[in-house]
Amino acid sequence: MRIGLLTPSVYMSLKKYQDMIFAPRDLARILVDGLVKRGHDVYFFTTSDTKTNANIIAGDEDMILEDYIEEKMESAGSERFKWASFYSRKKNYEMDLTERCYKMAVNGKLDIIHSYHDTLAHYFNDLTGFPTIYTLHDPLPVKKTSINFWLLNKYFHHNYVSISNSFRRSENLRLNFIDTVYHGIDIAKYKSVLTKKSYMAFIGRMVPEKGIDLAIETAKLANIPIKIATSSMSENKNIPYYRDFVEPLLENSLVSTTGFMGEDGKDEFLTNASCLLFPIQWEEPFGMVMIEAMACGTPVVAYNRGSVSEIVRDGVTGFVIDQDGEDRQGKESWIIKKKGVEGLVEAVKRIGQIDRKNCRRHIEENFSVEKMVQGYERVYQKILAKILI
Repeated sequence: MRIGLLTPSVYMSLKKYQDMIFAPRDLARILVDGLVKRGHDVYFFTTSDTKTNANIIAGDEDMILEDYIEEKMESAGSERFKWASFYSRKKNYEMDLTERCYKMAVNGKLDIIHSYHDTLAHYFNDLTGFPTIYTLHDPLPVKKTSINFWLLNKYFHHNYVSISNSFRRSENLRLNFIDTVYHGIDIAKYKSVLTKKSYMAFIGRMVPEKGIDLAIETAKLANIPIKIATSSMSENKNIPYYRDFVEPLLENSLVSTTGFMGEDGKDEFLTNASCLLFPIQWEEPFGMVMIEAMACGTPVVAYNRGSVSEIVRDGVTGFVIDQDGEDRQGKESWIIKKKGVEGLVEAVKRIGQIDRKNCRRHIEENFSVEKMVQGYERVYQKILAKILI
């Protein structure tokens, strides 16, 4: 197949945004390389500095590297002017690259377009009718007043791929989901150590949705050390959640913090942990850190929110804990009967019951790059088969 994979975001640039956490960047790259390995002719619409084995079609780098301005906003004040100029550069880069993609398509040089992180493609898709699929990464919008709700509702009939089955749940949006394709990782990059470790690990942003305060509370009640990888404490000092809920818990010898983990440091950090604590407070669409931990042989203890019950095998690769009385997945009971923090505490104390070999095997069988690539091949074939009928 001749596949156009469209990720026109400026955040794909390693020159400009190397230190930024942007999950679609690495996922898109390993997907296109996996497709190339399978013999497909892949055109990757992205930034020129993206490292890949695919054919790169790059946008205008001036929109990334030069400080072009939104001239009419110069008198609006420095902050408004700065952000207006940035978002104008970003939007124009994305429009330009998306146009290049669809020009190739209508000129007969592509069979299908995969919009991996883009909203502008909807307009070109509707105008040209060219076969396009969309991978959605962010949770479906809830508020009808949000711009993303308006956009998805307008184009509900387009072809969507969800990254978990739980992702699809929505009271107000009925999108045309073609399939679910789970994210995958290059398992060879993750070493697996099977000996029992002494500390628990936590990785996540300093936001209430990630539940850092609950992870620390669990460590204190279980009397087990915890190491937290998040943004630096100096960066967090003005965040109300940090100031009111997290900072008061840090003065404890069981708790230590580090900055965000790069790809090199994350492997060792997870490998040396007894478990990954994942007490999320929102409907997580996927949760890459869970499969990264299990690839290292490290079990996961997580609240039953979002995709957790699809990724963690309760009692085999970790423990799934109900946060409250609500059973979000229709399962009558988990192995750990206690709920909330009490359930997390019991789980981390029983983590030695989990065979770390099962964690690694689970990822090899279900969340490899190869499985992800095969999943998208299946989706492409579904779409193209409809056209031929």
